[in-house]
Amino acid sequence: HYSVRILMSIVNQYNLHLEQLDLKTTFLHGDLKETIYMRQLEGFALDDMVCLLQKSLHGLKKSSRQWYKKFDDFLIKMEFKRCNYDSCVYVLHQKDCLYLLLYVDDILVASCNKCMINDLKSKLNSEFEMKDLGEARWILGVDIKRDRLKRTLLLSQQAYMQKVVKRFRMHQSKPMGTPLGQHMKLSKS
Repeated sequence: HYSVRILMSIVNQYNLHLEQLDLKTTFLHGDLKETIYMRQLEGFALDDMVCLLQKSLHGLKKSSRQWYKKFDDFLIKMEFKRCNYDSCVYVLHQKDCLYLLLYVDDILVASCNKCMINDLKSKLNSEFEMKDLGEARWILGVDIKRDRLKRTLLLSQQAYMQKVVKRFRMHQSKPMGTPLGQHMKLSKS
């Protein structure tokens, strides 16, 4: 989340465009270097045959690594520079700066140059199946509320917290300012 907050700070400070993309079938993009066989799925099994995997699948230990390697190679070929502190943050320096933040299958793209963003989207879409979500509104459980005219950007996890509270069946609990009286002393026993 540090990288997301830092990117948001840069976006707000320089009033950059912030767009979001979602990759479809992420793990199917990874190429396997090893020979991996899998049992046929129940209902599709013919005799005692097995399947030779040609692409990685969700659930394989190597899927995430193979996907990241393919995506990283693609961006490096496009002359992006990987951040030294977070390997999922990339920067492209041309006439303007273009920032890309990747988290598994979610991508945030920021730049002052809308044409650079659109060019990147078309190049990514030619290589990977993607969904253009337009202006970023939500990433990693964080709601992004932005007013470019007032130059404000608010990150909120209120919806995420409400979901957690409901999951643990605490949504009907009575709220209190302080859960214990100040005079109460706690002990280990």
